[in-house]
Amino acid sequence: MIACALSVLLATAQAPDSVADFVAAARAATARYQEPSVALAAGYRRVGPDFPGMGEHWVNAALLVNGARDVAHPPILEYALLEGRRTLIGITYAVLVTNAVDVPPDFPVPMSAWHFHGGTLDEESFVLNHEGLQHAVATGPRIAVLHAWVWLENPAGVFTTDNWALPFARFGLAPPPGVPEASARAAALAGGGDAYVAALARVVGHPDSAGDARLREVLAREREAAGTRLVAARHRGALTRADVEWLAEAWHRTVTGLGGWLRTDSHGSRLSTDVPQCSPRPRR
Repeated sequence: MIACALSVLLATAQAPDSVADFVAAARAATARYQEPSVALAAGYRRVGPDFPGMGEHWVNAALLVNGARDVAHPPILEYALLEGRRTLIGITYAVLVTNAVDVPPDFPVPMSAWHFHGGTLDEESFVLNHEGLQHAVATGPRIAVLHAWVWLENPAGVFTTDNWALPFARFGLAPPPGVPEASARAAALAGGGDAYVAALARVVGHPDSAGDARLREVLAREREAAGTRLVAARHRGALTRADVEWLAEAWHRTVTGLGGWLRTDSHGSRLSTDVPQCSPRPRR
């Protein structure tokens, strides 16, 4: 538990002076983990689901609780299946703090790069915690979390939590500049993200058996359609603007098809969970 671990003295290692130094040091230190078996041997274990914009979280519990803030030893590694091969895509630093305003000062990153969670490792892997519910600054014991995309470039920035290049990378594609998150979320459906969306919709909307059948129908249809579009793009060697626009429409179609179980923000991208706890009628 966090409260127990807070008694551990937090050790501070020599930190890099710039973001470029930070990224270089992190890459050099974690290059060996490109082979997942090496991570397993070092004590990392997968915790939680495969997140559409983050991949799998492999946690080293010993590193998490010992309190060391060391760029060379991230407590969490992120992997994803890229074209069928489990690949290291990023790393995450997680530090136990007594108050969410106490951002660890050792890394050359702004306070806004950190976000905060509270709870057990199992609770922190739950899908709702990665849709904006636990990222507000608050008092009390917290885990300060910093994502660093040092192996898969993140168009939104190396320390931005979600990497929406990932759904395209799963198909061997690089997104063109300015791809909206809605397009990436549709692409994620084809790479296994449909399971994540289904889990979130079930937690939020509590669909009955008929509603759950509708949920599976919508997600299966959109996953297949998005997959067909992405495979065709891979064969062409690149995504077109038409592909990007089609994917954005596919995501809006998915959300609409799920009735009231999920909502999105004003841009139609980030999922919102402030929906009624009810079971909308399936469409006929």
